[in-house]
Amino acid sequence: MNRAAHPKNPHIRNGLIARWLILFSRRPQHLPARILAFFAGCEFGVALPLTTFLPHPQGVVVGSRVQLGENVVIGQQVTLGGRDLDLDHMPVIHDGVYLGAGCKVLGQVVVGRGAIVGANAVVTKDVPAGAVVVGANRILAGHTSPYA
Repeated sequence: MNRAAHPKNPHIRNGLIARWLILFSRRPQHLPARILAFFAGCEFGVALPLTTFLPHPQGVVVGSRVQLGENVVIGQQVTLGGRDLDLDHMPVIHDGVYLGAGCKVLGQVVVGRGAIVGANAVVTKDVPAGAVVVGANRILAGHTSPYA
């Protein structure tokens, strides 16, 4: 299990419950995994990479065909999934992306390497590498992510 801090932000670490959730997401059929996910209010449709960071792992929902890169930080109440009922069009999250608390990344969206999606942002369009997104698909011009 990953006990190290995030490579670009040493203040981001996984607590014990987050480490268990990441480990159990790789074995979702086991009863302890389902119990822990239930009490944390999480739903993982994919096996999370071992380098995923969940600083506050409550209420996170990750769709069944979402692709996650390495060193992705997922805040609390984040939803990664499809729009409508189309399971073939899920987000692709590249390496080093920071997903702020409560953000929603929906549909066939590519979030580029090192991008930041701000708290409560709604993303339904592609995000370039190193970009900062706030609100509803608003990419801040002139701002670059320190995670890039």
